[in-house]
Amino acid sequence: MNYGVSFNRGDIVANCATDVRADFVRKVYSLFFLSLLVTVGVGALAVPYTQVIMSMWFVVIIAEIACLFGLMAAQRVSGLNVALLYLFSAIQGLILGPLLALYEARFPGLPAEAGWVTLAVFGGLTGYVFATKKDFSFLGGILWVGIIALMAAGIVSIFVHAAWLSIAYSVVGVLIFSGYVLYDTSQIMNRLSPQDAVVGAAMLYLDFVNLFLFILRLLSNRRD
Repeated sequence: MNYGVSFNRGDIVANCATDVRADFVRKVYSLFFLSLLVTVGVGALAVPYTQVIMSMWFVVIIAEIACLFGLMAAQRVSGLNVALLYLFSAIQGLILGPLLALYEARFPGLPAEAGWVTLAVFGGLTGYVFATKKDFSFLGGILWVGIIALMAAGIVSIFVHAAWLSIAYSVVGVLIFSGYVLYDTSQIMNRLSPQDAVVGAAMLYLDFVNLFLFILRLLSNRRD
């Protein structure tokens, strides 16, 4: 997802030397994987305190949103941007840990299954972009419209409880965030500057988490 970075065509990774591009990609994916580890670690620690965290759900959500806006504002402030990325990942762990515990209680093994499927889909799409070097920037407008439609469908689903609608919502969510994996991976390769490693990692992190949540929802719909 776009973090509002203004791109200078003379200062993008695609125009840099091969070693600079390789170093940038390593930084992006190192930050991305470390963010996921933070989320998994905090989520595991949060599970025993599920009831306490659920009682503070509104506060945790507000903290997550505030942290995300802080990250957007400080996206190129060295040091602070990394700290905010990990803080955001930790808060996400506070949310996902109890949520996945509830899923595990109802559908044993489902969170792990969703995790493996997400890794396979994310890895396959990312590998495709790197292998083909295709520019998926043309998807930006389509995906943004898709996000708006997805939010509208989410609101409708609050009032209309139908199995087909829930499944359709999940499928569309998976397709949209699969598209964002293609789009954002392409942005990392072709649009970001060498100073935007944290931005790239945050984009991938949000794509992965959202893709995981929609796959989780889709698999739970199947079991229902």
